[in-house]
Amino acid sequence: MRSGTAAFALAALAALAFGAVASLGACRRATAPPPAPLVAGPDRFPHGAHTTIGCPSCHDPAAIQAGTARPPGADDHAPCDQGQCHADAFATAPGPLCRVCHLAVDATRERGNSLRPFPADDEVRNLPSRFSHAAHLDAGRMEAAVGFHVACADCHGGADADRPAAAGHGACARCHADEVGLDGAPALSACSACHRADSGARHPRKLIKTDLRFAHELHRTDARGVRISCEACHAGTSAATAGDRHAPPAIATCVACHDDAARVPATKRMRVCETCHTEKADTIGALAPRSHLPATERPIDHTLAFRRDHRAEAADATRCAACHQVMSGSPRAACDECHQVMRPSDHSVLWREYDHGSDAVVASDRCATCHVSDYCTACHRRPPRSHAPLGSFGTGDHGDLARQNPRSCLTCHEPVADCVGAGCHQGIVP
Repeated sequence: MRSGTAAFALAALAALAFGAVASLGACRRATAPPPAPLVAGPDRFPHGAHTTIGCPSCHDPAAIQAGTARPPGADDHAPCDQGQCHADAFATAPGPLCRVCHLAVDATRERGNSLRPFPADDEVRNLPSRFSHAAHLDAGRMEAAVGFHVACADCHGGADADRPAAAGHGACARCHADEVGLDGAPALSACSACHRADSGARHPRKLIKTDLRFAHELHRTDARGVRISCEACHAGTSAATAGDRHAPPAIATCVACHDDAARVPATKRMRVCETCHTEKADTIGALAPRSHLPATERPIDHTLAFRRDHRAEAADATRCAACHQVMSGSPRAACDECHQVMRPSDHSVLWREYDHGSDAVVASDRCATCHVSDYCTACHRRPPRSHAPLGSFGTGDHGDLARQNPRSCLTCHEPVADCVGAGCHQGIVP
């Protein structure tokens, strides 16, 4: 009976302990702070405050499916100035409501009322779409659903071949229009089926910025006439399960093609800056960044002789730092990492023992490139190896070496102080 009672007590304690741990885990899970939501600018349109009136109240479904939809307010501010909405705001002086769509507002219209960029030029996108490139580029799935393979140009065609259009409602209507009735696919009028009710990171629609230029029309075929597929540059798109996973091509993708003489003419190589940059007009003497060159590529002047005779070119440290920036923390000290472990080619064992003294006298500036004065002093405080053993060398052996090469003695010794003044060679006048 006692053993059964003890077993029951142990089981009860274990249950309590397990419950406490579970409660602690649940408490921790419950108190974990959620990720901070993306916050749009104060002048952005508040979609969340307009969800109760329904999307068709502002967005014409027929125009959306026909691809002719215009932003709300384009037709003399309709439907924003309807009686049940913001009629009072349009009857008074321009206020905060006007800044939702306009950069500047002039009631007299003498200076014009410039509109904000559309879509907004920021990092937040309201009501982002649920879109999967992987699902739409699945040939078998699309063949069974719509009877053809969906290609990039079906959604990103547009009238301008040089700038593929961003996929809009008009492109989606081809398969998702209400009258199509595609089984298992959301209808275009079901806004919530494709658009999330929160905010998300905006995928940049304009990837070409500053002085960069890129023409899709010139990248349809290479110099051989072979077609360049979209996947050749946008390799990760076919596996992207969300619209914001569509990444721009890496520079390495451009290098693989533009440094292939069979595919790209010499005038369009990566080292020709004006191929992609409008502000670069002079290629002579220019040095492409390391990311713009293949792994085995070196600048044209980096010959075998350059490895030894690059002192003049290294005077411009910023040019070296374009490729060698990982060798040192400072672009102007990019030489240290290499020259600390690699000696000049003439720094052999014999040079150290016999020749470096005369070279140091003739070209001391060259020594100072790497060595400080303390480096010489620390070494020359010790007697040279030729002075061993010191007893016999000092008593008579040094005379033969002094007669053969007196300049070697003068490197360290002063004749008056060390030879005559020391009491060894009395009566000798130097």
